Amino acid sequence: MKTVRTFFSVLLLGLLSFPPTSGAEQILAVGAEFANIFEQTREGEYTGFAMEILRLLAKRNGDQVSFGIYPWSRAQWMVEHGQAQILIGPYKNPEREERFTFARRPFYRDFMVFYARQNDSRRWTGSYADLHDAKIGVIHGWAYGAQFEVSKNTLKPEMVNSLLNGLNMLEAKHIDLLATNLRNTDAIIRKSNGRYSGLLPLEPVIDMQDGYLAYCPHHCKKLQLRYDELFEQLLAEEDFQRLAYKYGIRVPRDR
Repeated sequence: MKTVRTFFSVLLLGLLSFPPTSGAEQILAVGAEFANIFEQTREGEYTGFAMEILRLLAKRNGDQVSFGIYPWSRAQWMVEHGQAQILIGPYKNPEREERFTFARRPFYRDFMVFYARQNDSRRWTGSYADLHDAKIGVIHGWAYGAQFEVSKNTLKPEMVNSLLNGLNMLEAKHIDLLATNLRNTDAIIRKSNGRYSGLLPLEPVIDMQDGYLAYCPHHCKKLQLRYDELFEQLLAEEDFQRLAYKYGIRVPRDR
């Protein structure tokens, strides 16, 4: 009898040492390939700032998290329709806020810019009147900020299906400018072995856009609130700044 009591005492102590994680879930986080934010190596391993943040949040909540890279429109559809719980990295705009539940705070910041050919004399002063005759490549599914969206109808936007396709069109003179962001574009140019060295960003920037985690709209509210709470804790720790520095990510200073 004493042995049985001792066994149950040890078992109870073990249970108390590991508090239950009744809210633990199997989490699927998806997105497109975003340079330094969410990528996949040749060996199939996921890497990037967002991946490491999500693994920390999931671990602290007792969850199991897996990842998937898809075309951007497909990744959005999966989260919107509950096939995945988290969308990695979207910028916020009114249309997306109707489709997803966004995290309370962003976790990175991008500069949106126009890229042009180095020998193009076209001027960009920050006034869209400068661009009335320019053919501008706009990447399908991307958000460029409120001012650009308001001005887009007065321009000559040409939809391109990917950033790489847009760079190729700009290089081949099928478009005059490409609206994109510095982070993704610089990463492609650096890996191009000089192919795109004649393409340069123009100043001033179009806008600044903050990137978020976004959650499925119907069944993920508790998950979003819990991860928001855990993210606040992470912001106060050195791990967040260490990871941002590791991946060369700009983080919102006014977070």
